[in-house]
Amino acid sequence: MRPAILRLAIAIVLFNCAAASAQDVENGQRLAERWCASCHAIGTPTTKKTYVISFAAIAEKPGMTPELIASFLMLPHATMPNLPLRQNDAQDLAAYIMKMKK
Repeated sequence: MRPAILRLAIAIVLFNCAAASAQDVENGQRLAERWCASCHAIGTPTTKKTYVISFAAIAEKPGMTPELIASFLMLPHATMPNLPLRQNDAQDLAAYIMKMKK
């Protein structure tokens, strides 16, 4: 294969991989509104349970990343109900949470 064609093929593969892994913040917002908003403040200030951390506070934690949030969401934990999340949904939700960072 010619070097130029090989470089083009690699570029196409990398572009498709990047596009496939792009996070859907709007889907994350829909999931947050459906599953999280009954306890967490997910955007605008509300009268949610004061002992539950807001999405903005999660996003502002030092060292917080979308990968950490998505990993946390995929693990069972006692403080939250087990959500029927797929990996891409967890990543979308994490992207939405990190959007709250100022």
